Formats: sequence, structure tokens, C-alpha cells
Amino acid sequence: MKALTPFFCLSFFCLLTSLQAAESITNSVGIKLVPIEPGSFLMGQDGPQTDYDMHKHPGESDRPDWDEKPVHKVVISKPLHIGATEITIEQYRQFDPDYHKGKGLPDEAARGISWNKAVEFCEWLSKKEGKPYRLPTEAEWEYACRAGTTTTFNTGDKLPDGFLPWYVRFSYPGLFPWSFYFPDNKPSPEYLPMAAQGAPMRLASDGFVIPEKGAAVAKSNQPLLRVAQRPPNAWGLYDMHGNLSEWCSDWYGPYEAGEQTDPRGRSGGDFRVFRDGPHSMLSRLVRSANRGAWIPESSGSIFGFRVVLGELPKGPLLPPEPAPKNAQNVKQEVATSIVPPQDQPFFSDPRPFVKIPEGSSGPLFSRHNHSPAITECPNGDLLAVWFSTVLEGATELCNAASRLRFGQSEWEEASPFWDGPDINDHAPKLWWDGEQTLFHLARGHSENIVRTSIDNGVTWSKAKPTYPQGELGAEMIRSRAGDLLISQDVGISLFKSTDKGKSWTTVGQRSAKDEVRPGGKGSRHAGIHAPVVELADGRLMAIGRPHPPELAEVFGGKALLSFSSDQGASWTYEASEFPAVTSVQRPVMVRLKEGPILLCSYTDQWSEFYKGNRKGLVFKSKDGEFTGYGLFATVSYDEGKTWPDRRLITPGGPAREVSTINRGMFTMSDTMAEPQGYLAVTQSRDGRAQLLTSKNHYVFNLAWIKALPSGPKK
Repeated sequence: MKALTPFFCLSFFCLLTSLQAAESITNSVGIKLVPIEPGSFLMGQDGPQTDYDMHKHPGESDRPDWDEKPVHKVVISKPLHIGATEITIEQYRQFDPDYHKGKGLPDEAARGISWNKAVEFCEWLSKKEGKPYRLPTEAEWEYACRAGTTTTFNTGDKLPDGFLPWYVRFSYPGLFPWSFYFPDNKPSPEYLPMAAQGAPMRLASDGFVIPEKGAAVAKSNQPLLRVAQRPPNAWGLYDMHGNLSEWCSDWYGPYEAGEQTDPRGRSGGDFRVFRDGPHSMLSRLVRSANRGAWIPESSGSIFGFRVVLGELPKGPLLPPEPAPKNAQNVKQEVATSIVPPQDQPFFSDPRPFVKIPEGSSGPLFSRHNHSPAITECPNGDLLAVWFSTVLEGATELCNAASRLRFGQSEWEEASPFWDGPDINDHAPKLWWDGEQTLFHLARGHSENIVRTSIDNGVTWSKAKPTYPQGELGAEMIRSRAGDLLISQDVGISLFKSTDKGKSWTTVGQRSAKDEVRPGGKGSRHAGIHAPVVELADGRLMAIGRPHPPELAEVFGGKALLSFSSDQGASWTYEASEFPAVTSVQRPVMVRLKEGPILLCSYTDQWSEFYKGNRKGLVFKSKDGEFTGYGLFATVSYDEGKTWPDRRLITPGGPAREVSTINRGMFTMSDTMAEPQGYLAVTQSRDGRAQLLTSKNHYVFNLAWIKALPSGPKK
């Protein structure tokens, strides 16, 4: 018999591989795997970019995000098999028998699976069957989702009517609730309003109601996520638009132009890619091209996965994305600060630290910049971070940063700092331990995150998740015992670390027995956004914003003071002597190196101030007393009992227009200071307080607060 030529052998092997790939497979754990043939497609989406204002047009579903460009040709060179559905509870329990024990239906998608756990499942399945299972690459996922289409969805440029379930009681975490987008209960036709456990809603004159037969199952705390309840795409894949977000193997990073074969994303990064949006979210977030990414440790309820059978492609890995401006050319020498005489008053005019070109719509946003934090770095630079977005509760929200280099007088233009795409990573905080380490904290998807830097913010450790999730209230402090403490706004009172930030525990849990009133007692501090200081006798003192706002009346319109003698496990409450703040306002309180406690807040609630209902506070001047309005500083020398020195934070002089949060303007004068903004403060090594509002940077020292200004000019 004539020997087969190498060419014939290769051709026969390719034909055999093609035939094998053309057949569906059901494996040993019941996963149906659909064949995907090699081919090419255009990855990403072109066209005019969205403005992200989904409150005005929640029905918009055809405009791309900034990170979906440039559109580029991708070649998938090898056949593969991919799961027809997301991994189900029944399939996942064969790997982890204790998963959601006693909960869920067998054919529901397994939710709350971290990227790390999804990879472990693939490794387990590979060992069990002796075959290579893995997560899809981002390119493979989009190729499979599109199934040969070039439209916005694999169903066309719109989803079919009733295609996307929206569980009205369980809106996607990080987004606004159903009523924000559809206050008149008239959603776009692609949405299917549901109650929990799949009870359909019907439209009545006064809104959606649950039919009687579905009322019992609607009491469940989880939506029903059964797979394959809607038609598959042309290649037989279910739930590529909706149900759960699905992990991919890639590290996230920006696209690059030019044709690519079997791309595998970046070689490193902070976030692992996920594709597809889950239930209860806007349809634009489940487009074929839409990208998301988050930390691989997250077990958020939106995350699931499907598997690929096939070797990982050998395409290129792109390098990690370039460092943003705030991390470039950063000096590493420890600064030697010249401390000026502390008895000489110092104040500098407000300087904007938020510098984003007007009309920016990704990766930073000119629309809404808020909730700042500031720290001094070992090299003397000041580093500020804040969130940048269009809508505060939406998925485009990111952390931006700017750096004021040591010895310079102007902040640099803002640049990206931390952003899990399609994740609302909220309310960042910064803190320097006074030695080498910077801390960055933020609220994430279903957890808070903590990162550290030992090179002045150039590089950062991988994010460490902490639980439970909740907005962090104010600056972190270090107690005299060496514990790190930071307040939280929801549920618990404090996050605490006794090992320099390596691990975190919670202190104080909200209870129905809490008596949040003057003279009352409770298990957490009163209010939200509460800065904390440690008093000389070891107690903690916090000052909070009333939440809900009606709580202000309970405290006589005053800010909420809380005291704890057991490091935050229990608290007593008092009304302060200063006015309560409200929405778009946050106070700060910090112990100065000189010993006194500094408090910065506002004379009037913004909710009343902008209506013209202004009461102000009385301030002293060289010429007598006057009433001032807006941002003020005050100091206590007796551990918060009295606050004798008080000053309006304004340079005075002729009235002039100054920009404030979100391009608003206010008139700064002898009697008028900035009326709104979240505050953040740190005291730098030169003894000066570095104070941020949501837009401006103020610098002053203790001597300036003590000094009496000239009286207002008539």
C-alpha cells in the first residue's frame, strides 16, 4: 500500500477536525456544546457614541460605548465548541455540591460565580474528562454571540418585544430602579416586566401589578434565571443577550486597530472581561459589542459563565494598557518640606482640580464629577480622586484622578484612575499612612475594594474585596492603638483593620432597636457620610448627614453627633450646634497635627439654599459680627465640646463668579462662600489643610481660621 503523503495527512486531519467540530456534544455533566467553525468578523461597534443620559432616552440601544472602538477585523482560526447555555445550577453542583444548597431550580443559570471559581470549574471539568475546557476569549464570545450578524444584536438592530426580562423589584445593582427610567410604567417594548421568580406583571391604570396566581412566588428574594427560555441565535446559543453576565478569559484593556488573529486580550490588568448584561438592565448594555470587566474575585449576583471545549488559542497578548497621566513621570524621592511659621495666617484662592474638557463622554465625563478624596504622597505631591459620570447610579461611572506635583501651583488635567467597565465603582477614598503606603478604597459591584501603592500612586496592588458592600463614609483614620477605621453608610458602622490593611472586619450593625434621636442609643453612628475622629479619652466622635432627610427634624435641624466608647460597637447620639447638611453636601472632620479638631461644613442645607431660603451663621470680624453663607471651617480645642474659632472659607474682597460642582456658578464675596459639594481634607506636612469641594481646592492653616477677617464692605 502506498504511503500517505504529509499533505494528504494534514488535509485528512483538517477534514476530520472540521467534521468533529460540526457536531454538537453533550458531555458527562450534561453540558450541551455547540460547534463553532473558524471565520472572521468585525469586532466592536462603530457609529455616533452614546451620551449616556439614559434618564432622557432609556430606549436608546444602538449607540456604542467609547471602549468599543476602533472596530477591527478578527480572525478565529480554529474550530471550537461552546456551551449552548450558561452553566446551570445542576451542572455546577457536580463541581460544588454545596452551591446554593436547597435553592434554585436545576436549569437556572448558576449565579454569583467569580472569575476565579469559573476557572476552577473548567480545570475540574478538564481533569474529569481529559479534555481542554476553559472560558471563551472575549473575541470568541463576540464571534459566537453575533453568529454571522453585523447588527446591534444577533436578533437585528432591536431585541424582539418582550425579550429582556426586567425584574421590577430587583433592578441591576448599581443602576437606578425601574421607576427612575420608566416613571410612567411605559417601558420600551423589548422589556418584559417581571416580579420575582418569573411572575409576569400586567399593566393597570396605576402601574404594573402581579396577577393573583403569581403573587406567592413573587415573594422570593431572587429572580428566576432559567436558561434557554428565549430563542437561540443562528448558531444555537441561548441567552447571549440577557440572563447573566458571562466571564471571559481576557484581562481588560482598550482595543487596538488592525487585523488580529485569535486575540487573547491584554497580558495583565486589574479587571477580567465579562460579556453580556444580566436581567433587569437597559438593553444597550446587552448589545453584541458591549464590554464589561471587573475584579476576578467578585462573586456578584450578576456573574455566571459558559464554557468552551478546545485549546486556548495562541494569538497575541497585548501589553497592559499604558499608565494614565496621573501615574506618569512621578518622582520617587521623599519630599523635604519647608514648614513655614505656623503663627502666620495662610489662605489661597480656590483652584479647580477637576479639569475635564467640556463635552467629554468617556473614559471621563464632563457632566457630573463628585465625591472627592485627597492625600499627600511621600514625594510631596497631592493626589485627588473622585467619581466621574453622567448619571450617578449608572454603569459608566468611573474613578478619575489628578495630581498636583510638589512645588507646582496648578492641578494637571484629569485622567482615568480606576474603572471596571459597566460597574458602578463608587465613592473613592485615599489615605496615606505617613510612611510609604497609599490606600485607595471604593465601593464595587457587590463588595468594596482596597488597593495599596508603595510608589506614590504609580502602581497599585491587585484589588482586595471587603464585605459587606456599602459606600464608605469619609476619610480613614488610624487610632492610637494602630487600628485603621473608616465609616460606612449602609448597615454597618465601621470597617476596621488591625493589621495595617491586610484584612478587614466590620464593627456595629444597624438594628431595629436603634433609637436615632438626641439622647438615644444605637449600634451604628447616626446618618451617612460621617467623618470620625478619636478623642483624647479613647472615644470615637462622628458627625453625620441626616438620612433619611426627615431625620434632620428629629435633631432640630442640626448635624448628627455620635459617640462610641467601644470602638464603634455601640453609639450615643446628640444634636450638634451646627446646621445639618443635605444632598450634594458632605462635611469633613479631622484632628490637626497641632492637636485641635478641624470641622468643615456648610451654613445651610443646599436643598433650601438654592431656593433662596438661607439662614447662614454668625461669624466674627475685626469690625464686629456678620452673617455669612456657605462653606466654613471651625476648630475645637476641648475634644468637640465647644468650637470657639469659626471662619467663612472665602478670600473676601469684591464679589466674583466662581465655578462649582457640575459647571454651576456662585458669587464669592466677603459674606458668600461655596454653597455645595462633598468635602475631603488632609493636612500636609507643611501644616496646611488641603480642602476639596466637588470642584475646587482650598489651602489654609490653623492661624488663618483663628485670625479675624476685615468686616464685610457695605
